[in-house]
Amino acid sequence: MNKTYGRYRDDIRKTFTVYALIPVIFITLSSYVLSFSILYNTISTRNSALNSNVAEAAESIVSIYINKVNDVSSSESVLSALKSGAASTELYGDFYDFVNQSPTKANFFVFDNDLHPVIASSTRIPEYAQSRDALGWGVLRRMMDSPDQVVLARQNSSSTFRSTLTIGKAIVINESVIGFAAFDLEEKDLISMFSQNFSTSTVITDSFGYVIAYTNELLVDRFGKIDEEFRDESGVVKSMNDSHYVAKKEILGGELYVYTITSIGFFNSIRMLVGGLLVLLCAMLTLTTYLSARKIASSKTRVIDDMIRAVENVKNGNLQTRLEVNTNNEFQVFAESYNQMLSDIEHLIEVNKEKALQTVLAEIKQLESQFNPHFLFNTLEMIRYMVKTDPDSVNQIIVGLSELLRYSINNNISEISLREDIDYTQNYLLIQKYRFGKNLNYSIDVDEAAYDCIVPKLLVQPMIENAIKYGFAAKSALMIRIQAGFVEDKLVVVISDDGRGMGPEVLAELKDILAKGINHSIHMGLYNVHRRVRLMYGEACGVEISSEENQGTVVKIRLPSNRGGSPC
Repeated sequence: MNKTYGRYRDDIRKTFTVYALIPVIFITLSSYVLSFSILYNTISTRNSALNSNVAEAAESIVSIYINKVNDVSSSESVLSALKSGAASTELYGDFYDFVNQSPTKANFFVFDNDLHPVIASSTRIPEYAQSRDALGWGVLRRMMDSPDQVVLARQNSSSTFRSTLTIGKAIVINESVIGFAAFDLEEKDLISMFSQNFSTSTVITDSFGYVIAYTNELLVDRFGKIDEEFRDESGVVKSMNDSHYVAKKEILGGELYVYTITSIGFFNSIRMLVGGLLVLLCAMLTLTTYLSARKIASSKTRVIDDMIRAVENVKNGNLQTRLEVNTNNEFQVFAESYNQMLSDIEHLIEVNKEKALQTVLAEIKQLESQFNPHFLFNTLEMIRYMVKTDPDSVNQIIVGLSELLRYSINNNISEISLREDIDYTQNYLLIQKYRFGKNLNYSIDVDEAAYDCIVPKLLVQPMIENAIKYGFAAKSALMIRIQAGFVEDKLVVVISDDGRGMGPEVLAELKDILAKGINHSIHMGLYNVHRRVRLMYGEACGVEISSEENQGTVVKIRLPSNRGGSPC
């Protein structure tokens, strides 16, 4: 299974880039967010504080005049002045002392029920009291409708174009309105109280939204009310293509409302500008860091690339690659150790090759020498008896046996042509034919071209011996066939018999021995041939066996088909 590995250089670059960028970006973004959060909090805090201060001051001033109106509406001296139609000097003095001592100056008026001024601080009579018809509407109507309450109302002057806050109350005797007391606070005097902060606009309205005082006329609509976008809002409000922070507070039980409005459009503009600059800065920083990391990683890991190439060469079987590293660090130690290791491996490979060759040769010689002693013993016994009964045949048997023994114990050869091996095998068959007589028959069918192929010596004889040993187990006659030919450019030698065959368990045991290449059983002939073929020609060559009980056995030996014994 193929595996894809990452490159150490890329890991270094990624690590350097990530660990260099993340802290910087985190600190930058945190500073950005923290700075603007502090700025926003400062704006909102200042706005709210200013709103509270203005509301407190406005409530304090208006409360003073409310209390004074309540006092005036029940004052005996004021009632006397209404009855007589003229006010005393002392009463005027009292009014002037009160106004002069107040934080905000105001005009004061006391009218009788015909709206004639009994007490007045100005010769210019307010428009809301210039005609007796005024009793049917406006602030005087409200005073009459609620004689027990102080009325607060915004008044516009068409002549002076000024606005005033009128604080008035009806004067009642025996449940009859006999006059009116009023204080008019001019807008400019109220504005002077809270117009010291130019960054924040202040608006004071009545309960209906009508503006009583303001520091920015853009916040007042054409009906004299505060812009409806601010009327019922608090916090951040978007209006007039700008953003504002609005704080709202009611005073005097909802009679008046104080708005403080700070434009934060500049705040958003700065935030967008700084944000854009930070994005650009982060992009430039990312690019610079990436390029620097790439350069550093490339220079620091060039040695690793050389090591990887060297290891790949070793993986492909090239042990000649050496590392030339002069970094005076751990990499140089590794390179020197690597070079020494390759030298040691080359030496060990040569030593192991020689040992493996000697081991294989020794094992092949040992396998070749395993001639069955039972065959020799049986043959000698047969010769002993035939000397008396058939002396002529004994001579032929002895010649065949001697040639067979000479062939088997000749350590100077390991390979031979198939023709020669079959010729020697016929000596074996000749001896067995004398032993078993007409009960043993055989046939040889070999492709002419196959006779010249090179095969291990003693290839066929052990297979014949195995067939005779097990084939006669329960039968009186046995037929053995020797065949050889080419299958897919391979030489295949087949030895088959019609003997007893093998049961499934024995066959499975034999196949397992041949597959594993380890034999601790009594089945030596098949195993020896299979082992020699594997050692000489490779794992693709060897012995295959098939058998059916009472049907016979077939042994196939797969070998190289060319001379010289190259692997299958």
